Amino acid sequence: MKDDTFAKPRFIILSIFAIIFGVFIWFTSTNYPIKSDYFNFRKVEFKATVQDKLDKNPTRANTIYLHNGPELRIQRTLFDQLKIGDSVIKSKDSDSIYFKTDHGIIIEDYNGFKRKKYQNTLK
Repeated sequence: MKDDTFAKPRFIILSIFAIIFGVFIWFTSTNYPIKSDYFNFRKVEFKATVQDKLDKNPTRANTIYLHNGPELRIQRTLFDQLKIGDSVIKSKDSDSIYFKTDHGIIIEDYNGFKRKKYQNTLK
C-alpha cells in the first residue's frame, strides 16, 4: 500500500492527540483545579447532626458522618469533643463550620488550607 492512503488518518489521529495534550497542559498549568476545589466547598451549605464517628487514627484527622450532610474529616482534638447528636452548621459562602457541643460553640476554619493554596496561586 502506498503511504498516501495513511496520510490523512495519521494527520487526524495526531491532531486529536495534540488537542488532548494541549488541553491537559493548560489544565495542569492553570489554577483552575485549586480554584474550583476551594469555591465548590464555599458554595456548600448544610445544617446537620453528627450521626456516626469513625475513629481510625489516634493522632490524625478522623471522619464524622452527618445526618443530611456530607462526611467531614476533622482534627483529633475536635473529634474528641464531639458526640453523636451534636449540631454541625455550615453557611453558604463561608469557610467556617460551627459545631454546637456540650462544651459550647466551636468554630473551625475548615477550608483554610485550600484558601491559602488558592491565594498562593494568585501571586
